[in-house]
Amino acid sequence: MLDPACGSGHILVEVFDILKDIYLERGYQPRAIPRLILEKNIFALDIDERATQLAGFALAMRARADDRRLFSEPFRLNVVAIKDSAGLLAGELETHLSAFGVSEREVRLLLEEFFDAKTLGSLVNPSSELAESLQGLEEGTKKAGLSGDVFAKAAAEDIAPLIEQARLLLAKFDVVVANPPYMGMRGMFPRLKQLAKNLYPDSKADLFSMFIERGQVFTKPFGLTSMVTMHSWMFLSSFEVFRSKLLASNTILSLAHFGPRAFPEISGEVVQTAAFCALNHPLPDYIPTFLRLVEGDENQKIRVVC
Repeated sequence: MLDPACGSGHILVEVFDILKDIYLERGYQPRAIPRLILEKNIFALDIDERATQLAGFALAMRARADDRRLFSEPFRLNVVAIKDSAGLLAGELETHLSAFGVSEREVRLLLEEFFDAKTLGSLVNPSSELAESLQGLEEGTKKAGLSGDVFAKAAAEDIAPLIEQARLLLAKFDVVVANPPYMGMRGMFPRLKQLAKNLYPDSKADLFSMFIERGQVFTKPFGLTSMVTMHSWMFLSSFEVFRSKLLASNTILSLAHFGPRAFPEISGEVVQTAAFCALNHPLPDYIPTFLRLVEGDENQKIRVVC
């Protein structure tokens, strides 16, 4: 499972509990389950480093509640703060890494693809060319990191986070779940607006719709994408091409139109939302489940959904 905009990790903790129940149903030893979930099943990305620290902490403490010995041995959390390549020079890095089989072309490609990573976050969609060169980059930086060359070690440490996030951004997942950020074109600063037009021409009207499109790329064939978003993509003309593309390549399994007053933290009519689950494969004859819940308050909506 991937949350490509995890924030402080509320979704991750909920997913942990669901996965725990699945493992127990399959007969796994309870003590082994927390570590398996952390290392094998939950992945998350965000541009905010502090948010990913909070998400990782929340996830680790939830796991420790089921395994008091969790911290006695190292474990890997797959919660990554996306970094950009600002300040890194391809020629300088190549000078220190060339002896370990890393070419300047490979380094330059890595830096170019993550130049705007702090702006785009997990909307960055690495090229096939980077995917092909990633193994060589990874092997070369590992050798450099284990060498006695201080400068080579430093260069390897500089690009290792970029390689790690490239791996995650190129991966495919069974399930992608998110409550992505929202921002219309009018609210975007010029650089983000230009990137949106170039990279996501069909979903550029808002950040959340770009995340929906990116979620389809993250998801394996016949995998599931589930998101809570603003409801505007359902009917505004600016999302017409996006809707057509989404429905042509996916199957909406269920959709709950919450409208206003779905969350107690947000009062009034400020944010109107919808939640959907989509299969990454078209099934033209499938009849989805639709819930219209635009009336009432949060408690009334919850009673209907549950």
